[in-house]
Amino acid sequence: MGQRRSGLPVGFAVVVAALCLGGLGVLGGFATPAHSQTQSQTQVGETIRVIATPLPAPTDLPPAFSWVGGLALSAENPRLGGVSGLGVGLVPSGVERGVRLLAVTDNGDLLSGDLVLDWTDEIRLEGLAGNSLKLYPIRDRQTDLPARQAESLTAWQGQLALGFELRHRVGLMDGEARVTDLPIPIALRNLRLNNAGVEALATLPDGRLFAVAEGVQREGGLRAWVHEAGDEDWPVLVYEWDGEFAPTGADVSPDGRWLVLSERRFISMREPLRNRLVRVPVSAVEPGARLDPEVILDLDPILGAIANVESVSLMATEEPGSVLIFLTTDNNFIGLLPTMLAVLLWRPG
Repeated sequence: MGQRRSGLPVGFAVVVAALCLGGLGVLGGFATPAHSQTQSQTQVGETIRVIATPLPAPTDLPPAFSWVGGLALSAENPRLGGVSGLGVGLVPSGVERGVRLLAVTDNGDLLSGDLVLDWTDEIRLEGLAGNSLKLYPIRDRQTDLPARQAESLTAWQGQLALGFELRHRVGLMDGEARVTDLPIPIALRNLRLNNAGVEALATLPDGRLFAVAEGVQREGGLRAWVHEAGDEDWPVLVYEWDGEFAPTGADVSPDGRWLVLSERRFISMREPLRNRLVRVPVSAVEPGARLDPEVILDLDPILGAIANVESVSLMATEEPGSVLIFLTTDNNFIGLLPTMLAVLLWRPG
């Protein structure tokens, strides 16, 4: 069976693992294990039925990649969609041969479910356990309003850190699925560009939080930051870009060597979307540095011109040096577009 990556404390993992086991989903363990005993912090998750249609395997992949599987997800429930941030394998799965996924949506929901994989000779994605997902509303701690436009997700300091657009910020979600803001980077304060904020968020091996903006420019590139717990400051980096592709998601490889990001090009509604994966050495991520991403995979032949890839999550396998790459697309709640999930096996070498 594949290795499970758990970036969260045991108490958190036990509580989140209960999210998809039916009945009441106890969210009280997000902040501390003690919260899992507090019944007043129990929330009811809405179970939605999902149609999971297998995606066709791509005909040609670079030698370092192989196809594990993919699903197009649809549902009558209008709350399925807008998936913009993904975390896979952060907590144990509740089903045999399963991998737990957590995701956030533009509508302000935490989404949870289990992917079932065949872990024998060649890893294969079999489907979505129970053909169902659970959704939990995320709210702002201060205002109690829905915390909409979450664009990124990572496990950080025993909680989930989320990056938001429109009201640009990074926040921590507690055991009641309430979000409390971290200090806001200066460049994001009162930023009027609605879609220019933190689309990519990742936790570095040394515990720092890494963020990069989709559209806030600096010195010919895009503005990126690193942040340490307890600091008010967000030291700045420059993320090189070509003026077309911008980062939409990020995660760190299980061996701690690579920061892998999804990038998207959007010109207009009349032009096809384009998506790709890039990598940056984690050792290069230091304040003041210029990060020069290297393209490792063109996603267009895999997911097509309608794919809007906004999140990437990485997980180890039992094969030394190999990495599972999970990708999800944001359909922007357009009913004719599927929410797609794709899984690839990567051998970086």
